[in-house]
Amino acid sequence: MTENFPKFQYLNGEGELVGTAVDKVKAVLDKSEINYRISVESWTTAYNTAARDDNTCIFSMAKNEIRGEKFNWIFPISKFTTSFYALKSSQISLEAIEDTKQYKVAVIKDNYSHQFLVKNGFIEGYNLVLINSFDRVFELLATRRKFVDLVILSDNQFEFKRQHEPLSELLEPVLTLQNLNTELYFACNKKLSPRVTKKIISSYEQLKVGQ
Repeated sequence: MTENFPKFQYLNGEGELVGTAVDKVKAVLDKSEINYRISVESWTTAYNTAARDDNTCIFSMAKNEIRGEKFNWIFPISKFTTSFYALKSSQISLEAIEDTKQYKVAVIKDNYSHQFLVKNGFIEGYNLVLINSFDRVFELLATRRKFVDLVILSDNQFEFKRQHEPLSELLEPVLTLQNLNTELYFACNKKLSPRVTKKIISSYEQLKVGQ
């Protein structure tokens, strides 16, 4: 299971799943010689399916206390950083995360940033607005200013959007979260067959040695 999360994994113009994480995951799984298929869903669907179904893995997922015990963390994929973004025209200035609580922040439901913000005192329906994807995030900020002031994005995700969507030039990072610089993983349901798990780990180790 995965989601659209450029540049790590996303559907290109031909409907093909591509990205740096896809290349790494496919290389490991192909080397392991297990049968697999990759499904692209919303993050909430992907996350809940991987947590529920025995024979399921997920990427790219950041590790935190809430998720730590729910999955087997098989191999790391990449690091990423996260920032709050606002419309340049809003002239919002932030010094610390506490400053953001006076604004309404859009975040993907059930993703790492959502769980981090709730843990740090944000309240869903008050200063936290849950959305299913960032596909229309610029429209959301521009047309629904009474409902959303900020959006929290991975910096890689924003850079990708900046190269492909002219509207992204309307946004700017206003606060980077240093404690949200974390690692993305390929993780699996804890009931995945130990034999399959070992094959995937072995393939990853072999490829890592060969790099």
